[in-house]
Order: sequence, then C-alpha cells, then structure tokens
Amino acid sequence: MKTHISVFILSTLATFGQTQSRVDSTNRSLPSPVTDSAQKNTRSGNSTVKSSDTGAQRPLLLKKSGFSASFGYDSNIAYKQNPLGAPGVLDQQADAVWVNKFHGMAKLGVYDLDSSVLTPFVGGSWALTDYTYKNSNEAIPDLSVLNHNTTTAYLLFLLQHESGWAFRAGVMYSNDRSTESDTEEYMEFYPSIGVTKAYSLSDSILGVLDASIGSHYGDIEDADGPTSTSHTSDELDHIDATLRYSIIYSLDTFTITPAYSISYRKYDNGFNFDRSDILQSFGILINYPLSESFELSINSDYSKRISDGTDEAGDSYDTLYDFKKFDIGAGLSLTASF
Repeated sequence: MKTHISVFILSTLATFGQTQSRVDSTNRSLPSPVTDSAQKNTRSGNSTVKSSDTGAQRPLLLKKSGFSASFGYDSNIAYKQNPLGAPGVLDQQADAVWVNKFHGMAKLGVYDLDSSVLTPFVGGSWALTDYTYKNSNEAIPDLSVLNHNTTTAYLLFLLQHESGWAFRAGVMYSNDRSTESDTEEYMEFYPSIGVTKAYSLSDSILGVLDASIGSHYGDIEDADGPTSTSHTSDELDHIDATLRYSIIYSLDTFTITPAYSISYRKYDNGFNFDRSDILQSFGILINYPLSESFELSINSDYSKRISDGTDEAGDSYDTLYDFKKFDIGAGLSLTASF
C-alpha cells in the first residue's frame, strides 16, 4: 500500500521548488465480497460456483435474512524494494514494512429481487504501518518518520444476478494520521462501482474476473499553506478504472492465487493537472489455513507505473512518477464470524 511518500520530495526538491508532505495517491479500493467468498470456498476444497438461496448461480452464499458479521486481525511483514513507489535515487531503497490491521464487516440482511439478490454491507478497519529498517548507507537512513495509522469505513451494496454476474456500488472514507505527530495528513472519500464474475475452470481451479471504476476526492493537510506555490489540497483527486483477473488453485490444504491487474488514473487538479497513469501489478498469494479461523499467508507483488502529461513548468510527469517496485512478505490472519 502506497500511502505517504513525503520522502520522495527530498529527491525531487529542485523540481518542486518547495517541500510538500504528500505528492502521491493511495491504492485503496472497496472490497469485492464475491472475490473474497470465492477464495474461501476454494480453500475449503470447493471450487464450484454455488447456487444462492434463490437458485441463481452465484459464488456468495448468504443467510436468507437477518444479520451476520465477521471480525479479524491481520499481521503482515514484508520486504519492500522501493516501498514508497518513487523514481530516481529512492527506487532502489528498501525497507521491512510491518502492517497490523483490525477489520470488521457486517451483512445487513438479504433481499430477494426475483432473478437477483441484494445485500447491503458495512465495514471498516484500522491499520498501523511501521517502517522498521534503518541503514545509514541509504539515501534516506530512516523511514520511520512516515509511520502512520489508517482508518477506513465503507457502505457497500452487492447485487448478485442469476447469470453469475455480481454488481456492487458503495462509498469508502479513509484517513491517514501520522504516528509521530498524531495529526491527520490525508483523507479521502471514494465512491465506486464494480462487477465480478467467478467461474469454475476445473474441479480445483476457479477463475475470477473483476472490474471497477471510481473517483477519489481527497484533502491533503497543509498542501495550500503559505509556502505552497502550485500545490493544492485536492491535487490527488482522480478517477480510476481497474481490471483484475485471478486464478485460484486449490492444492490439498492450501491455495495459490496468481493475479494480474491494470489500472488507469486521470488527475486534473493542482500540480497534477493533466496527469494520467497506467499502473500494472502482478502478484502471487499462497494461503495455508491452520484452523477454521487462523491462516498463514505468503505474498509477493511486482508493480510498474507509467505516467503521462506535463506539469505547469513543462516538465514531463514520467520523470517524477514512473516507478517499479517489488514486495515479498508473510502474514497471519485471525477471523471470527457469527
């Protein structure tokens, strides 16, 4: 997760001509309940797309009425080469990043609409991100100044059609607070719509296609302060469109999930006026359930971003925002459902 990259300013200070606490956007998105459910079904040894309570072919099984919820805790530590997603001298800087996350989600009933099922969801999370590694030989010896806490909350509506397609729409709120100063550095609202299709490729392989589009409306703390000349508090606002395809392999007691995604982002405010990005990512996730609610995972991800456009000074955005990054890590998850 790319959140704070204030250190990136140190390598591009001459370009910006000023300091700025935040110059890049987040990768946050609304959850895809069908994708999450498909992964759980496959881990339990079942890769078929189940029928719902109405007989429609949908991979998400729901109670016919009432309330159900889940709460969980995830802890993941990862080696991140270029953890800030920055070009230039920082693109080879590495750190061990430790993320601890508490999360919850509730299903608020199931509503039968003849050929479809509508389910409202509410959820949220609180995550602590710590940059743990210090090396005096690096361009930035200590990234712990970027440690932060992230709070998210969302409302989501899921419509599962009998054809097997699932449609969702919702809005997410999130904010980042500096651990060091306990001040809010960034907040955003993110309305989004999406569609998911899961289907069986074989007895042990499930394919999942997911697409979404949304708009980020953010506010950067102190972006338009007295030292600012071109930065604005809304310059991270952008529209994004993402297409993701994953294959879930069930192998005895664990699953392997390779996934590829491509996103297009368009910015039009402040320093990012007329900027567009193409972000590609390829990742592999291995899950091994230790019990019904306790799971071990290994994850790896390679990402690349290409930016286009020119800033107010006529400089190309590709020199400021193009990057490649690689992560590999492991984590533990504990989830309770009722």
